[in-house]
Amino acid sequence: MSSHTPVLINPFEKFDVNDFELIITCADGLENALLIELDSFGLAGEILRAGRIRVQVSLANFYHICLYSRVASRVLLPIGEYHFKQKQATTNQISKDAKGRTVTRTLDTQIIDEDVPEALYKFAARYDWAKVFGLDDTFAIRLSTDKRLTVNQQFATLRIKDAIADNFNKQFGERPDVSKTPDFHIFAAANNKFAELFLDLSGTSLHRRGYRVVNTAAPLKENLAAALLYESNWHTGKHDALIDPMCGSGTFITEALLMRADYPVGLDKTTAEFGFYHWAYHDDVLWQEAVSRASERFHANLDKLAQNPPTVIALDADANATHACHQNLLASGLAPIISHITLQQKAVSGLKDTLSKIRADHPLIITNPPYGERLGESDFIKPLYHGLGLSVVDGLMQADVTRADMAVLGSHVEHVDTLPIIDPKTLRCHNGALTVYFRHGALDLSKKDSLIESFVKREISNEESQEFINRFQKNLAHLKKLAKTDDVTNLRVYDADLPNYNVAIDLYDDKVHVQEYAPPKQIPADVAKARFNLVLNGVREVLGVFREDVFIKTRARQSGNEQYTKNPNADTKRKKMYVAREHGAYLYVNFTDYLDTGLFIDHRNMRQIVANASRAKRVLNLFAYTCTASVHAAMAGARSVTSVDLSANYLDWGKQNFALNGLVLDAEYESGQKYQFIASDVFEWIKEHTEQYDVIFIDPPTFSNSKKFKGTFDVQRDHVALINRAMNRLSADGVLYFSNNYTRFELDESLNARYDVVCITDKTIGFDFNPKKPIHQSYQIRHKNGKKTISQPSDQFDAKAQIADDEAYHARRHTQKDEFKKNRFKDDSKDFKKSGAKRDDFKRRDKKSDDFKGGFRTNAKESFGSTKDFKRDHRDRDFNGQTNTPKSDKPKVRYEKIDGKLVAVPIETAQTDKPKKYTVKPKS
Repeated sequence: MSSHTPVLINPFEKFDVNDFELIITCADGLENALLIELDSFGLAGEILRAGRIRVQVSLANFYHICLYSRVASRVLLPIGEYHFKQKQATTNQISKDAKGRTVTRTLDTQIIDEDVPEALYKFAARYDWAKVFGLDDTFAIRLSTDKRLTVNQQFATLRIKDAIADNFNKQFGERPDVSKTPDFHIFAAANNKFAELFLDLSGTSLHRRGYRVVNTAAPLKENLAAALLYESNWHTGKHDALIDPMCGSGTFITEALLMRADYPVGLDKTTAEFGFYHWAYHDDVLWQEAVSRASERFHANLDKLAQNPPTVIALDADANATHACHQNLLASGLAPIISHITLQQKAVSGLKDTLSKIRADHPLIITNPPYGERLGESDFIKPLYHGLGLSVVDGLMQADVTRADMAVLGSHVEHVDTLPIIDPKTLRCHNGALTVYFRHGALDLSKKDSLIESFVKREISNEESQEFINRFQKNLAHLKKLAKTDDVTNLRVYDADLPNYNVAIDLYDDKVHVQEYAPPKQIPADVAKARFNLVLNGVREVLGVFREDVFIKTRARQSGNEQYTKNPNADTKRKKMYVAREHGAYLYVNFTDYLDTGLFIDHRNMRQIVANASRAKRVLNLFAYTCTASVHAAMAGARSVTSVDLSANYLDWGKQNFALNGLVLDAEYESGQKYQFIASDVFEWIKEHTEQYDVIFIDPPTFSNSKKFKGTFDVQRDHVALINRAMNRLSADGVLYFSNNYTRFELDESLNARYDVVCITDKTIGFDFNPKKPIHQSYQIRHKNGKKTISQPSDQFDAKAQIADDEAYHARRHTQKDEFKKNRFKDDSKDFKKSGAKRDDFKRRDKKSDDFKGGFRTNAKESFGSTKDFKRDHRDRDFNGQTNTPKSDKPKVRYEKIDGKLVAVPIETAQTDKPKKYTVKPKS
């Protein structure tokens, strides 16, 4: 209708109750689900545009929609349409081209050529509203405007109301009242092209149900939950189990059971909320018959469902959420089947165990995880989704389930991309004002063996690398049996066993990590390179892996800041983080960007020992790195876990590991956080804090510099002070585990005298490492007889106290430093000052060791760390992130008492000058 002169029209002049048009609205993105629902009612809908479905119905069909539609938002009866006057206009569109330059384009467009509120007044004034409702009825106007239409919405609504009021005043001299709870709801919608008027027969939004008596944060809308269940094919009855691992207030669970019981959700609104009770064409007898039949049908279906209920599992880490879920289920009228529902307070970390016990042929896992807005730390949401998919698949496979579907909501596509779904379907929709993405489809439950599991020894003929291939296959055949027994998939399978093939090869599930050691100087570079290529070809041939599954580390001495920058030639498009499985935990590893992968496989057994000691205990992990030991402790049920490391970047990696395992980062413990991640210097932190712990794990660097200590840290020299400080934090009946990778480490006898110390290296060295030449040494330390003794200041690593106790402290320090350089870096003394010492180098550089033939060799173009991020091998970085090169420019001194004062006197050199005296001022 394009006329702009108000002419009184009766909108229902030719109305037929047996065949009339309705507009059913829904949230944007739910149109398909609404069509599925209407089809189940025997009605054929047509999508007009986003959120609008047109359908031809009878009065009985209309009542059925009001009672049974779970997806619809409103049921609208069209009154009329008005097209705004338009005029031609030009606008400037500003954008960026491919090179980032600003580009302005002039576009011809149509804009409204009239006052919108006045146009809406004329539009509403043309209808004979007395044919819709009477003077004794009340009414209300609701206007919805498109974002493309610039108009004062409140004023425009007022003008529509004025038009209706003026219409009555002209005919009767009076007008009906406006009410907040009206008898008639008038709905108006306008965009930049046209406006529409409807009689809202639904009254209030149909998404509201009567069962929601308790809410949680960011609840899921009921009609959205129902629509997603339709999209997941729950309504077809093919699923015999429903699992929601993060159920919140239980919207998915409740809607699914109401759907299975054929509950008429409109019954909750039958008292007074519908907008058709005063409508002239309402047939109350027909309506009451429909309500009565719906109620009888529901109770009959509920009885059948109670006799043969589906398996329903609802979990949530928050006790308030499980309480809300239970209360809402009670209010929903589902009391007869609530006893069959498994409702538990449990984090995703326990999901795998729960699913492993399920008995179902075709379960549906559907959930609405935190979006980041709910959790507050969006950086750790993607690992949560990633771990959710892993836990579901592993749990179902343990239960021998061969087919299952998964459906998950996420606020970002990249979050749901991590889910292991075959041929996934993605639906963009809205939960309130938030745009969300619904990913659903069949789960990939195919078994994927690790490389060690899938290895089969076979005849391989390769003349050039036959020696390496034979040894490599021999190692794999031997280790495969042991790995299967211990359920290990991350292990070392070759460690410079042959002098001509000087590499270490580690397997991480289905990935290969190859590290090349520097060859002896007499080996030409081209020969070494050729041998290394033979190794790589042999690895790929024996394991049957693609080139992209093999990751190479080659290292060269670098100068300046080169070693602190990331590899400039790294492939930024290549996936960075992979998941390694270890004794039920998922751990992120990175094979390309940094010196280490994030998981020290030689400490595999140690992590298990820590986990076994951690149940219901307070755990402290010092030098936590990526918090892998902390994850195992938390998964084992630790009361609290505190991880301390100087690097905030490593701790963020650790938080991702926690989220990957479904461990709630913001979980509370007593008066504080259950899981704490503290970026701090370890020595300073344990000195300043007094909290007590039942289990402490320490894996310090071998050697490093530290500005705070005005010297160096040497694990051999300083482990006593470190352990004493840590023992002050250990409860009387607690246990401390100390490990380090210095191959010639000797535990100080004073510790044996003070504590109960047991060397457990034989238990912590894995079957894939040489027990005769252990890669690390580890100890179990307890208070003697369960009685705690507090260390005195002289036992602490404090520079002033050390000087007071031993005047030759600094002289000894520099002597040890010189010996360290002399004995461990004979081949690299010229490069030592520039490059620093890597902890892996300390483990491997002993020339007498058969395991390691010299140091790492590298490509100068590749570096593994940055000044701010992962600077170096964690096991060898210092406490302040500084290079661990000794500061040789400092004068070598000894301390003497002169005139009652402690002074530093330079150690005599070839010079004949009289030593200058340095007065040591006490610290403030």
